[in-house]
Amino acid sequence: MTLDLTPFLQDAGPKYLAIARALSEAIRQGELAPGTRLPPHRRLAETLGVSVQTVSRAYAQAEKMGLVQSRIGSGTWINTLDDARESAYLRGQEPRRESALVDLSIAHPVCTAAHHRRFRETLASLAEHVRPEVIAANRPIAGLLHQRERASDWLAASLGVPGGPEDRVLCNGAAHGLMLAISTVVQHGDLVLTEALTDHGLIALSRTLGFQLRGVAIDERGVIPEALDLACRRLRPRAVCLTPTQLNPTGATMDEARRDAVARVLDHHGVWLIEDDVHALLEPPGLSPLAARLPNLCFHVTSLTKVALPGLRAGYLSVPRGQLHHALPRMRATTWMATPLIFELADAWLADGTLARLAIEQRELLAERQRLAGRLLAGHEFSARPTSLHLWLSLPSAWRAEELQQQAEQESMAVTTATPFMVEQAPAPRRIRLSLGAEPDLERLKGALSRLAGLLDEAPPPMQIIY
Repeated sequence: MTLDLTPFLQDAGPKYLAIARALSEAIRQGELAPGTRLPPHRRLAETLGVSVQTVSRAYAQAEKMGLVQSRIGSGTWINTLDDARESAYLRGQEPRRESALVDLSIAHPVCTAAHHRRFRETLASLAEHVRPEVIAANRPIAGLLHQRERASDWLAASLGVPGGPEDRVLCNGAAHGLMLAISTVVQHGDLVLTEALTDHGLIALSRTLGFQLRGVAIDERGVIPEALDLACRRLRPRAVCLTPTQLNPTGATMDEARRDAVARVLDHHGVWLIEDDVHALLEPPGLSPLAARLPNLCFHVTSLTKVALPGLRAGYLSVPRGQLHHALPRMRATTWMATPLIFELADAWLADGTLARLAIEQRELLAERQRLAGRLLAGHEFSARPTSLHLWLSLPSAWRAEELQQQAEQESMAVTTATPFMVEQAPAPRRIRLSLGAEPDLERLKGALSRLAGLLDEAPPPMQIIY
């Protein structure tokens, strides 16, 4: 193909970097479509009047930015949005324990020595007193009755989720619960609406289950009711999947008025709702779930992961009355039943108040880190909830998100761009998501945020010029 990047080239900086940025701008403006094969290095070099080495470096830089991928024997191709999403973010390996990297890229609660001590103590107690049916369980598939009863009381009293034990399914984390809920009412090829920026797990799930996912406009309070109403009228979706509390990555949280308005839209159109309420316990009590407004249409999903321990994969799916017999075959096909021992530990923490104390402690720990970030990033625009895992940072005009991500990595920090959270092909917001919980050492977190603030106050560093 003949590729004319001249309209997108800027004179400033090294030529290879200017070419990579020109590719980015051509993609953003729709001049280069996903799946397009780029010309060979030599041909583009002749077109632009630069060396082959310069084009090689430009293509390598574009690959680092997630714009292209090189295929052996096939050339260099513009990434599809799915390729970009499935890049280092989802395939990344767990950092080594001794690593100097401060991970600001992953949703993770703050875990202190006290968390680990509680976990060990409860395991030791269970070893002495666990019920025989927990060890020998292989039915019922929805979970052991005493565990479902306790969980049901907690869901109703603490989160306001309607239903009883017969409407609850114990599942291996919220991601598993979402898969069960969606697969219960959505078939291959069906259309599902969600926020324009949403959790990357839902985007990956759309490819796994083969349904279409469309984004709806959002603001600082989550999905916009008028936009949702218009999308429902025009697209007639099979279901809508929403995160009303601390939407990942923006942190947007619906107030009660917004929840009322969204519920009215969904009730009017009679569309299934899958409510991802995994962050509910990170907000102080007071917000009621959408499920309370739409008990006959809403599948509600939450878990203990975000306030207790990431490894505590205790998820809870609440289904509308009459839908349990549709959900259980999916449960049986994917895992037979959730791990009873995990839920016995969760049951103990629900019974003795440990979970309630952990939720309060987690909010306090995150509030401390949000205040720290607010001080160190003063002067830079960002949005965040006072007790959320993340903050959503706008970048100065000199920086592109991918370039800052790469420079941060050189400074021993991992951050996340908007790309993994984008539902549809569109210009990415010039923002990064910073997660504040994964680094257990507050001083290391402080140092990382200080280094990041220094980067934001400077222009991108010059690169070695190779012509």
